[in-house]
Amino acid sequence: MLLIGIASSALFLWFVLRNADVGAAWLALKDADRGLLLAAAVVVAFVYMAQALRWRVIAATPSVPRRHFVALVLAGIASNNVLPLRIGDLLRSRWLATAARIPTGRGLGTVFRDRLCDVVVLLAFLLLTIPFVGSAVWERRIAVGGAAIVAVCAVVIAGAVLRRVLRPQPERGGRSRLWRFVDDLLHEIASPIGRRHIAAALALSVLAWLTWAAAAGLVCRSLGIQLSAVDLVFATSVINLGVVIPSAPGFIGTYQWLSVSALAAVGVDADLALAFAFLMQAVWYLPTTVVGGPIALHEGGRDLLGRRYSGSRAG
Repeated sequence: MLLIGIASSALFLWFVLRNADVGAAWLALKDADRGLLLAAAVVVAFVYMAQALRWRVIAATPSVPRRHFVALVLAGIASNNVLPLRIGDLLRSRWLATAARIPTGRGLGTVFRDRLCDVVVLLAFLLLTIPFVGSAVWERRIAVGGAAIVAVCAVVIAGAVLRRVLRPQPERGGRSRLWRFVDDLLHEIASPIGRRHIAAALALSVLAWLTWAAAAGLVCRSLGIQLSAVDLVFATSVINLGVVIPSAPGFIGTYQWLSVSALAAVGVDADLALAFAFLMQAVWYLPTTVVGGPIALHEGGRDLLGRRYSGSRAG
């Protein structure tokens, strides 16, 4: 899977660079307004705060403070930036489980529902804006892909709910560790969180991605690109739904192709669109890696020490 991701990234990067004037894109990068880029980086930080609050609403673990959820979100993103297969999402589910003293399967269940909110809101954004932007084949494919992900998740949720009805409590005795993990995962996915919490989670998702769109608007302005609010929401949905495509860590290649394609659909030249792709990625990639990386190492080290301590006690 890692090799497929790397090959996919290389292919998409080639698609972008073959039709772009790299020299013109470099000049646009050098001339970008640094003040607006700094403002975009600040705005992006609020995206992760909204996502952390949403995760806390979904997880329903009041013993874990808000600031710890923010830290885990940043650590998970930093891990995804440098590790393949979105391992950061698996890691943050484990770190939450450790902090909240809940089963790891339940922690992963909260991340599943957290990510589902993103897909639902981004798909809604795309479906709402496509009629105003146009409907190329690749845009429709991204919309179909997003709908397919939602459909698969709905099937998983329905199966988990049915299992919860048949077995209201997770089984423990006589089961393997893997079976208990899956049982906890399905139990968490099926756990009701109430309409108010669902509405709050979706509202925070809308807030997070509209904030991302605002940051993208600042990056565009730094390059002299003027886009409408509809264009920015469209680009936000395309870029962030599209990164489910297998790619190398940090979405290298895939991110550039999605950005250039999305901006081309709203009339932006390929050279400026390529400059936007690199700047927008830098705006979120660099801060999350610098801030989240040490947090990830700290959480990973603490988890490892905890396991060794538990193992020594068991011995």
